Amino acid sequence: MLEKKIDDTEIKRYPKRIITSFQLGGLISLMTGQLFTVQLQFFYVEVIGLEITLFMIAMNIFTVFNMFNDPIIGYLCDRSTKLTSKWGKRFPFIVMGAFPWAITILFIFIPPSVSQVGQLGVFFWVLIMHALMDTAFALYNINRGGLFPDKFRHQEDRNWAGFIGVILETFGVILGFIIPILAIMELGETNGFVATGIIVSIASIILFILMIPGVREGPDIRARRSALDEKEIISFFSGMKEILKNKIFIGFQFFSIAYGTAMGIIMTSIPYFVEDVLHMGTEGQLIVIFYVIGVILMAPIWYKLSFKIGIKRVGLIGGLFLGFMGLPILFIPTGNIGLLTAIIVLSLAGAVDGAIISMMGPLSSAMIDDASIKSGKRQEGLYGSVGIFLGTISTATRYTLTWFIWLLFGYQRGATDSTALLGLRIQIAIFPMIIILTGVLIFWKLYSLSRAEIKENIIKLKEMGI
Repeated sequence: MLEKKIDDTEIKRYPKRIITSFQLGGLISLMTGQLFTVQLQFFYVEVIGLEITLFMIAMNIFTVFNMFNDPIIGYLCDRSTKLTSKWGKRFPFIVMGAFPWAITILFIFIPPSVSQVGQLGVFFWVLIMHALMDTAFALYNINRGGLFPDKFRHQEDRNWAGFIGVILETFGVILGFIIPILAIMELGETNGFVATGIIVSIASIILFILMIPGVREGPDIRARRSALDEKEIISFFSGMKEILKNKIFIGFQFFSIAYGTAMGIIMTSIPYFVEDVLHMGTEGQLIVIFYVIGVILMAPIWYKLSFKIGIKRVGLIGGLFLGFMGLPILFIPTGNIGLLTAIIVLSLAGAVDGAIISMMGPLSSAMIDDASIKSGKRQEGLYGSVGIFLGTISTATRYTLTWFIWLLFGYQRGATDSTALLGLRIQIAIFPMIIILTGVLIFWKLYSLSRAEIKENIIKLKEMGI
């Protein structure tokens, strides 16, 4: 059946330089995200000497804090009206959160040593620094995520943002991997991580400045949001209840959580896998660059394909194939053959992962559009914060599964026992496959927006004045 032709010529378009400026935020998030995902456990457990059980407990306590902190911040930002007419609904909070967040990144990597303050001292340092960092990050990330569907409403702008986002985010992944590796190789583990914190903090501040043109809200957005601020705002708990009834939102979140959990487990395992299975030093972690190359090479293809088959199908294809990419790792041998096999697997994984990375923004925006039409209200902040609230499950799951497997198989860094190494292989191959395929199935069943509905909703939003 032919799709209905939708006239979207009156929807405001933005120059690609503005969209690119906005998407620099993704580069920053991926740079710091990959740094924490890959190196945080290794740094605190292997370098600082914090017991893995205490590290796991700290991360799970932080997850509980995060579950309450982020939705409250998102709700309060949605309710804020004083700054909208002059500065915008989201822009002031993005700036308020971005720069303090960049500074707290440094403090994560300059903790006191166990010999100075003991295990509990380092434990509380992890908790306090993560709480401060998360509060600043929530102000920045919730409002940046909320601004995207409100500012960029034309589907071509959103798809371009997804495409350029892949390029910038994969570059962020490269930086997140290379900076600590080169710093450690040059300065040793302890000083290398301190240098990493300094470099990433300064780089983030510079990128935040370059991001300002993209996240600034123009007069048209400020006027529209000022008018919407005069309407009654739904209460926090009523809003939470309404959001959690949205099947499209739940479907998207299951996909996002499964993806984040699976990739988090894989990336956290990379330093151990390189050292204990491939028998390589820190420089061996650079094999992840082949994953990044795969993403970049395939990004233009996924971008073009999204216009032909739709953003949901592209995301499903990426998720389905990515789910099976880790399985060969279960059988990777040691030595040069193992290294070559790992490079091939990571390259293919990057190629299909590009489909997911590039579609996350458009999929989320389409979901927000649909929810706004059904409720008659713009609640990007609350939706974003509830999404982060649910997304913290991936962090807790990642560290808890790692801790459980280490205990079950007796694995620790430098292990040579076959049983212990089998545990590491299961950790990096089997669990991610099960998790991401489960997320793909739920996403396929619940995210019911068709290509035609996504296009129609963009026009409805303009007609409704929201």
